[in-house]
Amino acid sequence: MHVNAWGRVVGGFWMLALLLVGLPPSLQASETPYFQVISADAGKVERLPLLQTQADVQIAGTIAAVQLRQRFENRGQVPIEAVYVFPASIHAAVTGLSLRIGEREVRGVIREKQKAAAEYTAAKESGRNTALLEQQSEGIFRMRLANILPGDRIDVVLSYSELLLPREGVYEFFLPTTFASEGGHYDVRAQGQRSSAEAEVTDYSFALRAALSGPLPFARIDSPSHRLAVQRSDAQHAHLQFADEEVKASTRDFVLRFSYAGNEVASGLLLYPGADENFFLLTLQPPATVVPDQVPPREYLFVVDVSGSMHGAPLDLAKVVMRELLAGLRAQDRFNVVLFAGGSTVLDERGSLPGTADNRQRAFGMIDRSEGGGSTDLQQALLKAYAVPRPAGMARSVVVVTDGGIMASDDVSRLIRANLGQASVFAFGVGASVDKGVIQRLARAGTGEAVMIENMDEGRAQAQAFRRYIEQPLLTQVEASFEGFDAYDVTPTPIPDLFAQRPVVLIGKYRGAAQGQIRLRGIGGRGPYAASIAVAGGNATAANAPLRALWARQALADRLDFAATSAAAEPAAAEEQKAFVTKIGLDYSLLTPFTAFVAVDTAVRTDQPAVGVNQPTPQRASAVASYGAGSGNALLLAAQAQPLLAQAVAGVAQPVRDVSGRRFAEQGGALVDLSYRSGQPLLRIRRDSAAYRRLLELRPDLRQWLELGERVLLNLGRYAVLIDARGFSDYPERSLRQALAPTP
Repeated sequence: MHVNAWGRVVGGFWMLALLLVGLPPSLQASETPYFQVISADAGKVERLPLLQTQADVQIAGTIAAVQLRQRFENRGQVPIEAVYVFPASIHAAVTGLSLRIGEREVRGVIREKQKAAAEYTAAKESGRNTALLEQQSEGIFRMRLANILPGDRIDVVLSYSELLLPREGVYEFFLPTTFASEGGHYDVRAQGQRSSAEAEVTDYSFALRAALSGPLPFARIDSPSHRLAVQRSDAQHAHLQFADEEVKASTRDFVLRFSYAGNEVASGLLLYPGADENFFLLTLQPPATVVPDQVPPREYLFVVDVSGSMHGAPLDLAKVVMRELLAGLRAQDRFNVVLFAGGSTVLDERGSLPGTADNRQRAFGMIDRSEGGGSTDLQQALLKAYAVPRPAGMARSVVVVTDGGIMASDDVSRLIRANLGQASVFAFGVGASVDKGVIQRLARAGTGEAVMIENMDEGRAQAQAFRRYIEQPLLTQVEASFEGFDAYDVTPTPIPDLFAQRPVVLIGKYRGAAQGQIRLRGIGGRGPYAASIAVAGGNATAANAPLRALWARQALADRLDFAATSAAAEPAAAEEQKAFVTKIGLDYSLLTPFTAFVAVDTAVRTDQPAVGVNQPTPQRASAVASYGAGSGNALLLAAQAQPLLAQAVAGVAQPVRDVSGRRFAEQGGALVDLSYRSGQPLLRIRRDSAAYRRLLELRPDLRQWLELGERVLLNLGRYAVLIDARGFSDYPERSLRQALAPTP
């Protein structure tokens, strides 16, 4: 599985479960997000379904700022507490939480994690509405809501930002809307908390608005997942939302892709003059199309794990990677190999070799003769790789190939970062038991790509894609200087190479006025490269406010890795790093492993203990139909229904009733119109609600059928409607009109 810039470490934000409780299997339809609990009172099921999600996305250059507004409703009969686990990007900087119940709004504040938890518990026990947002693990977040009273509708707003990085020249923004259990590593059964298997239907809609502003003209803006309506005000600005015909927006993860036009290396500068500190982000953007003479000579240093765990399939996969990369070498390119286990061996310590057939065979023979064992010391292997004499003007890439069972402490990450100006580092994880966390840390330290190959069947294709990624370095030995611009705390330093599929991104702070020049230098295929960017010409707007959090998130990269890898070995140093991370989180209102957001209302709303709520075990959507929504619509796409008419004719159903030209049969406690067809889009409307009254205003003739019983399923033509006491009260006008429109 390839790990891209967005991370994709998990399947998505929201739980899905079977709909249409109480209907027979023939009418069970889709899966949709919700919370559940079994009450302590007589086994009564209480529910907290997720009703609506509105995503507002602002993309400025390579920055995405996201505000997710989610609405929940307590449809049970007792106060409840909800636990909600959701994934986001491992690069996400979560900066805000707010809670609205009715007219009351409470904004979350950042606290040290233990203090936030204590405030939440105290508020919960005193009967106040409260919410707690924590980072459960990298890219996985947990939200708790307490004292949600029966009938409460709660709006939760989460704010986060992230830095988008391209793949194959295309930037991708990913917003998950489905949940896969293996991603979040969260199983409520293992937590010993109550969760009902009974399903709850929800009036779930998912809408999205996005605004894009680019430093260069956009070459493309599209989505492989959804139909979009895109409006471009000019070549560098666009607004988009779901197209009117997109009725299944909530059933698929949203993916937005865009790229920039241009045939030369270009730069874009974003500025954010803040109240206390000023921030900037400089992007060195590769051209849309690369010609061969833009690529300088390349040197690959393969650092290959040959320890005992690598023998067999993992080492065979490592050879596939090397063969694919070496096959793309040109006459002026070079390579070398460092093998490591307990010790390290270099193919040729005098320098790298041309990629001839004889030299490639020499490298493979060296691997075949290796007899690894004992510990695996990557740090010493990297030191030997960096010590290989570097040919002048060559772009050097270090490719670490391992199953991840190695000693990769904080010292390794620091060594890689200290040598970014000398070599970019890419990490290739091979084997069925690859330690993905180690591979990702290595790639993150080297500002490179992390790639995982778990079996031979996908080895060659993944290696070829990896080769395309790294075979086109455009600038090496990149340096930045600041003239008349007081920049500081700039990261990354040293600056990594510019690749055709990966821009160089510098983020930092500055003092005083936005003036002076940023001068860039490097070596490309056409010789020395130089560029000058006038700071005063940078884009300085309030939309760049996420730079503050993104800088803080980037500044924590080293410290977070250390806290994750060195706590046991160096507890005193780990505590120091924890204190630093906590301070950054508090100073910049940033969610970290040691900080959390807590929101507490001042009003006491109940003296009744809240019943704990948790997510049920994730359900797979592959075997059931999809619940759809788009631009605020809520249309349930019922599928895989057994032919009701056939059941009625066979005598399975109750006797048929003829009413004004329609034939109905009793089925699962509902009167079912026998002209209903399996797979019709289905709206479920609460009887005596505003939506029900509006439906009858639009079609008064429906009353003669819809009031035949408490639960009635009626064919409308293209769509069908189910009226019962547990339906929805607030369908949008457009949804109702669309359902009542004549069949095309």
